[in-house]
Amino acid sequence: MVDCRLALEVLERLGELCPGGECCVYELGPGLGSLTLFLKGRSKYVLCAEIDARFVDYLRKRFSGDLVDVVASDGIPLVRSLRGDCVMVSNTPYVVSSRVVVALVKSSIRSAVLVLQDDVARKLAAAPGTREYGRISAFVQTFMKVRVCGRYPPGSFRPRPKVWSAVVVLERRREWSEGLRGYEEFLKCLFSQRKRVLSRRLKECAGRVPEGDLSGMRVFNAGPDHLLQLYAVTLGGDGTLG
Repeated sequence: MVDCRLALEVLERLGELCPGGECCVYELGPGLGSLTLFLKGRSKYVLCAEIDARFVDYLRKRFSGDLVDVVASDGIPLVRSLRGDCVMVSNTPYVVSSRVVVALVKSSIRSAVLVLQDDVARKLAAAPGTREYGRISAFVQTFMKVRVCGRYPPGSFRPRPKVWSAVVVLERRREWSEGLRGYEEFLKCLFSQRKRVLSRRLKECAGRVPEGDLSGMRVFNAGPDHLLQLYAVTLGGDGTLG
């Protein structure tokens, strides 16, 4: 990240989630710490997880004396062990963006500010019935509110990617529970033929169609709350709407 405007927007969105800077921040994949430098001044504590051993010693020396800890680890598995009051921040490596978002959903973390490739950001926020609404849209929106903020060109980063990026804010709207383990597979099955009639896909994926008029609804027209209800009814999952 070489664009100060992008770093400042991340700080602005972090400030919206954590007024007064009294929260801890979990930064996944800090690299050389260009974003960490901004984060440490806007939070009471920063925990960084960096998988690349080349950067770990450098980061520890660079932020020695600051309230910044650097863990030499793949940051994705750590997400589920973090306290809910941490805000997750990441200039997310594109190759793992989906894994990062799914790990966030399945954690206790209440909110996050992620820099993602623009097409992934649009999919996460896509409304039911639109071309970009799919399995990942429904899954994430079941548990998180998604807000896409500023968009940034490839020149905002080094090395320079081939696509635009966007700042995405996610805020918890429903808790994850282990009783929902089958929900991902349920959505995967339904959305493998997203334009098919929903009632037919329910029969094929869950073995039954619940009572009620689905009025010829297509899979991609069903909103996340409706899909969670259908999962609870057809497969007996923990569909608590909480």
